[in-house]
Amino acid sequence: MRWQGLLNLGLGVGVSLASGGMLAAQVPSLPGATPPKAVFSTPSVVTEPTISTPSTVVVQKVDPAPAAGDKKPAPATVVVPAAEPSSGSVLGNWCASCFAGDKCADDGTSPLGPTPFPAVNILQDWVFGKDNKDTWGLHVGGWVDLDYTYRSNSSGPAFNPSGGPGIAPVMNRFGNEFTARQIGLMITKELDKDHWSWGFNIIALAGADASFLAPTRGWYAQTNPRFGFDFTDLNLTAHMPILTEGGVDVKIGRQTTILGPMGALAWQRPFNSSDYAWYNMEEGRYTGISSVWHVSKQLDWYNGLEWGWGTFFAQKGPAPQYITNITYWLDCEAKDTKVWTTLLTGPTTDGTYANTTVVEFGILKNWNRQLYTIVDTQMVYSRGPVFGGPPPANYIERAYDVYTYNGIHLNKCWDLTSRLEYYYDADGQGYAGGFGIPKTSYYAFTVGPNYHPTKWLEFRPEFRYDGATNPAFGSTPANLHRSQISVSADLLIKF
Repeated sequence: MRWQGLLNLGLGVGVSLASGGMLAAQVPSLPGATPPKAVFSTPSVVTEPTISTPSTVVVQKVDPAPAAGDKKPAPATVVVPAAEPSSGSVLGNWCASCFAGDKCADDGTSPLGPTPFPAVNILQDWVFGKDNKDTWGLHVGGWVDLDYTYRSNSSGPAFNPSGGPGIAPVMNRFGNEFTARQIGLMITKELDKDHWSWGFNIIALAGADASFLAPTRGWYAQTNPRFGFDFTDLNLTAHMPILTEGGVDVKIGRQTTILGPMGALAWQRPFNSSDYAWYNMEEGRYTGISSVWHVSKQLDWYNGLEWGWGTFFAQKGPAPQYITNITYWLDCEAKDTKVWTTLLTGPTTDGTYANTTVVEFGILKNWNRQLYTIVDTQMVYSRGPVFGGPPPANYIERAYDVYTYNGIHLNKCWDLTSRLEYYYDADGQGYAGGFGIPKTSYYAFTVGPNYHPTKWLEFRPEFRYDGATNPAFGSTPANLHRSQISVSADLLIKF
């Protein structure tokens, strides 16, 4: 093991924590800043930020990263269709001859899509050596995500009538600005899925997204919307080989939700921007306890108790929320078609038992090694907002969303992904579900390539069009429009 490298890593973590404590923090003063749940690693679908918990819509299972499923991860999380992760040198090869040779051609056997973050291993090899001996089950990795977003209607932060951080796009909510979106570090102790074992997940995040994802309670007050610091995951895990061959995984502490097929971290999602459901219908992260029972190769059952919607080791509301998720592969090999349903329900407002309920249904179809489709729908019925005191009499918020992701691996270096979404805010109340403009339909189309010439680099430009039946897009109440065009790109460096 490289003790010097480990010492340097420890010093780096200490410095980042110290600087993060000064820079930032936490609760966004706006009610819509919700963290997501799953983990998108590439053009495929969800995976969790942890080795111990299955992701919600996983196609390519990569276990060393925590997720639980944002909206995941997270349980929650999103990754790559059909191919199992490879440990061969192919993952590290440059496709430098993309325009002059066949380096990017698909050989029919190698995994397609960007290299999943847990498989990059640059920092892991630097700390422990390329032989990775004496790791004690530890896995370390880091990433940097930088972006620029052009917005047709206005510059600066987008306006949200409900008080949130803007209506579409998010989390890249600053128009005509370059931002340091994410600077992240993950340290996890992996679980032995064949024996009794324990582990942990630590994901520290700095940057504009850390400010946006600030916990709803229990963390420092956020002072700088363009640069913050947070722990998205800070938990202990355990595997118990009981009940069935797959056993049961348990997670205690701050963790990513199982809701939704997309995650908040840059390597958990296929686009620079996020879908409406991820932003306004999910708690993102929570402090609590969760378990995943691997009933069979095809069936997982997730159950959790959340002590506060989106909190950091703090309780919000008079009682916990209950969340459950069932995922099932329709094919015996658990590779082609996956369906899932999620329920989250419980009091979400301080000082009252006013309840918020979120229901989700989704399907993932891997048509072949090159092409996948995700269709997901989420619904919110809320009698009490997440932010603020007791709701006024007869408070109600209802919202409905349906969206689809379609991705294709063009070759080893290029992917093309699209997203189509419809969101209806019936009552125009606050978060969760409401954008502040009642009886408004929102629709969005996003498309963009992913260029990944090497295992540690992804370049993701995107074009996005948003429309609404009422004026909703802009930076001031007096300058709102019914449509908006966003053109953005981010550079993701994984190590």
